[in-house]
Amino acid sequence: MPQRSTLLFHDTFLMRGGAERMNLLIADILDSDIATAYVSPESFDLTKTWRKIYVTDPSFRRGWLGFLRMKWSFFRSRFVRAYSRVFFSNEAITAIRNIQPGTKTYYYAHSLSRHLFDQKWQYFTKARWYEKPIFLLLSFFLKHLYISDLRRADIIFTNSHVNQENIRAWIGREAIFLPPPVDTHLFHPYASEEIQDSSLPLAPKSYFLSFSRLTHAKRVDQIIEVAKTLPEQDFLILYGPEDSQKDEFIALGSGYPNIYFFTLQDNDELPRFISGAIASIAVSRNEDFGMVAIESMACGVPVIAVDEGGYRESVIHGETGFLVPIHDDTLKQSDLRDALTRMTPEVAASLHAWCLAQAEKFSLEQFREKLLSAL
Repeated sequence: MPQRSTLLFHDTFLMRGGAERMNLLIADILDSDIATAYVSPESFDLTKTWRKIYVTDPSFRRGWLGFLRMKWSFFRSRFVRAYSRVFFSNEAITAIRNIQPGTKTYYYAHSLSRHLFDQKWQYFTKARWYEKPIFLLLSFFLKHLYISDLRRADIIFTNSHVNQENIRAWIGREAIFLPPPVDTHLFHPYASEEIQDSSLPLAPKSYFLSFSRLTHAKRVDQIIEVAKTLPEQDFLILYGPEDSQKDEFIALGSGYPNIYFFTLQDNDELPRFISGAIASIAVSRNEDFGMVAIESMACGVPVIAVDEGGYRESVIHGETGFLVPIHDDTLKQSDLRDALTRMTPEVAASLHAWCLAQAEKFSLEQFREKLLSAL
């Protein structure tokens, strides 16, 4: 059977997030078919494309059992043999074991499996006493599987110098630094009248915006706690139905009239919501890269981010926002509050041009050129 050209294989399309959006951009650049374990109704509608779509685990569920079943579906993904070039990302790399000799393989490390490496003991301490032996056994097996799979790839790309160093230390491979692009045709500044035409529940330039997932890893609970101490300032917190801690966080902010929780019915409205903000807040713990930052800057909106992880590679302190210090892996509420207080609408407006210039460094055109030159 003649081989088709290119397949992009991403683990799950759970939401309309940065990794999902980026994989679709790569699929467009490579003119590829798409494979994944699961497509959530809350993610992008892949059926609207002309490409061939493979779904390996349509009844996917979160949790360890769901994760293992997903990995097993990748083991059984024989359809990859029909392609002469396969571009893997995240946990889908397990399907590389089905590749035929002569097929070119690529891996993009959006986010490494850190629960198997530097954050292993943090996950271990959260497990119940009877789960701990199972966790240790599974993490040992999955770590060696992950390392073995990545070493099979012909070329590894990664989104930040932080991940580049981790891949070198943990996998023993060199990775090509290829930061994610922002589609400036979608993410760009909107005028006030265009913002008001959207479903935005607040007046433009009257609020701070968080559009990270509602999880503890994203530290959105700490944003909420600080918002409680600034009653004169409005905070808009976007979330999706798939966010794992959404009920807990919504309850945490309940009863505070300056904290608004909102779900977008149309994700194309996101750039308008960003454009209407004074600044975006991005405080995820050890973020691998952080699409929130460059999507915000592409809209001309500065970012209040933590001074760690990938944010150090995109946010320029004092020019495109503020970097908030971290003390012993801890974000102090007082430091975040100080940054929010200093980021007045006037200060934010003065950073507008710098934000747009910085976002251009992550343009889709530059990404396309770098990607194609490395294949």
